[in-house]
Amino acid sequence: MNGEEEPALKSGSSYLYTDKGVARAYEVFKRLLSEGRRGLVITRTHPNRVQQLHGLDCPVMWIAKSTKPTGVMSLEPTRLMKIHSTVSDFIKANPGSAVLLDGLEYLITENGFGPVMKAIQLTNEEVAMTGSFLLVPVDPRTLETQQLGFLEREFSLPDDRGKQSESP
Repeated sequence: MNGEEEPALKSGSSYLYTDKGVARAYEVFKRLLSEGRRGLVITRTHPNRVQQLHGLDCPVMWIAKSTKPTGVMSLEPTRLMKIHSTVSDFIKANPGSAVLLDGLEYLITENGFGPVMKAIQLTNEEVAMTGSFLLVPVDPRTLETQQLGFLEREFSLPDDRGKQSESP
């Protein structure tokens, strides 16, 4: 982490990573796992590639339209409630756990912003109730200004040292 002190995260919070998004989110996720937390990754990147890059000891699920790939757990991008229930079931069974959702842009492309935002809001409520962590990297260049604003309002920003973004 380049000698910088990583801000403490608050359990029961969801974090949006826009600066150095994916790499930083995975670093924080790995740190949470090293603290003994259970973890789940839901990603647009093939799980074998995620394991090569990050060496995680946790389930990795692939957001993919492909028919069920052999040996890979996958979720269809258009089944938002299935994605939500997968996260919900995991964090209810493992309170205080960490979930990394890498592929928000793809979900928005497949479903539109509104339905994805509603699913995120529902998931955030359950993250709060279970004392878990949700980490979501996103490239702000892929979103409209208003969409990014909605996301920043819904998530804590890690640079704010765990404080919820304030409305203007």
